[in-house]
Amino acid sequence: MSTSERPYKNKNLKDLSSQDPFVRPKNMVRSKLIEGERKERMKRWITFFRRNPHRFIETYFGIKLHPYQILMIWVLQRSNLAYIVASRAAAKTWIIAVWALTLAVLYPGIKVICCSKTLKQGGIIISEKLMSLRDTYPNVAREIRSITANANTYEAVFQCGSTIKVVPSSESARGENFMIASPCGNVGQ
Repeated sequence: MSTSERPYKNKNLKDLSSQDPFVRPKNMVRSKLIEGERKERMKRWITFFRRNPHRFIETYFGIKLHPYQILMIWVLQRSNLAYIVASRAAAKTWIIAVWALTLAVLYPGIKVICCSKTLKQGGIIISEKLMSLRDTYPNVAREIRSITANANTYEAVFQCGSTIKVVPSSESARGENFMIASPCGNVGQ
């Protein structure tokens, strides 16, 4: 029978000065400290991937890019207006689909609007390219909540709240008002 109410307290104080690492008490890391460090690591990775989207595409999505595609992604990231001249079968539509997918994942809540001459022509980005990317790469499938591709609507909704929507750029579609957010913070209507 111990004489003290808390006999473990004296043993812990005695073990503090012990040279034996197995007897000495362990330093416990607080969950707040772990959470803070985790948030800082996440911020650094997000910043890195926003500055280097081609690395995000290759690392997270697992999509292999050719050097000219990396250059096209770089141009799209660095400028508000990109004018890329390329021949047929240069994967221009595919690169735009990958770029829109990257924006939607890296910038939660962004609304990406793809304009084309007709709705069907712009819908190729979602109905063919984005669906094939979803079916081929598991991390792309993990990020996409739903895809709607019919005669009237082409839209992809993501888990993080981002959307990719296709609208026609014709006179009959002038009533569509969208807030278009760009990754550099500019918002236009």
